[in-house]
Amino acid sequence: MDARNPVRQSKGCDGLPDENKETLLQIGVLWVIDCSSIAYYMRMAKSVKRHKRMLKKSRIGFFNQTMSSYVTSNELQLFSKGFSVENNVVYFVDSQRRLEKAIKICEFKHKHFKDFLHTLPQDHQIYLKARYLQEEEIINDRVDRECIEMIQEIEEAVSYRFFGSEPGTYIDDAPDINQVSEEEFAEAFDDAFLKMISRLG
Repeated sequence: MDARNPVRQSKGCDGLPDENKETLLQIGVLWVIDCSSIAYYMRMAKSVKRHKRMLKKSRIGFFNQTMSSYVTSNELQLFSKGFSVENNVVYFVDSQRRLEKAIKICEFKHKHFKDFLHTLPQDHQIYLKARYLQEEEIINDRVDRECIEMIQEIEEAVSYRFFGSEPGTYIDDAPDINQVSEEEFAEAFDDAFLKMISRLG
């Protein structure tokens, strides 16, 4: 899986024209649920914090900019440059709405996945932390399958609750986790997630 494009082409796209596959993948309709998803869910609290930092940074950047007309120049002339209230405010409000929605969704996922983890036996919890947080090379297919099935249920709930539509996800049996850094992995999923929200509303 390319770290820059975590919503990769899946068997759910087979039989579709290439342009339709690309459109579906861009809006996150065919989201692959596999062991990489477990790693992402195990770090969901960090995604919540990251989105909150982005929200705060966006607000600070907007209100710190010059909102009155001012004189500037290029090599040829002096000219007056104004603040476009309509364009800037619309963009700011829209970006705030997307980030706030992303935070709510991540908090929803984090809450329900954490509740699920608390129902697991202690040895299962130790395994999940060891494999997906400490990146130890161990595999327990049964525990992974339980997590994948729970993630599918949570993703379905998110689709209905936040987007009002039937989810288009499926379970991928691939047990491997692509070797990208934790920061690249989380940022790639978060970027794709925000793009999905902006397209689906």
